[in-house]
Amino acid sequence: MTQTPEESTPEASDGDLVHWMAPGRSALGPAAFSTAAVAAFALGVAATFGALAALKYLAPRREGLPPWSWRRGPLH
Repeated sequence: MTQTPEESTPEASDGDLVHWMAPGRSALGPAAFSTAAVAAFALGVAATFGALAALKYLAPRREGLPPWSWRRGPLH
């Protein structure tokens, strides 16, 4: 099946098909977007510190062991 050049040439566009791409008025200003970005960053930092605190709280207790033998295995 072959196409003739008349069938494959695009029609002239007057912009009606892409009217939805025109920039519209934003309900929020630029300050709201930057505030949302800062809040998201702060939430991520808080979640990271919370996860680290939870891991430290849930880690096995090492009472009675000196710090240099924490990673060397069980006591004998």
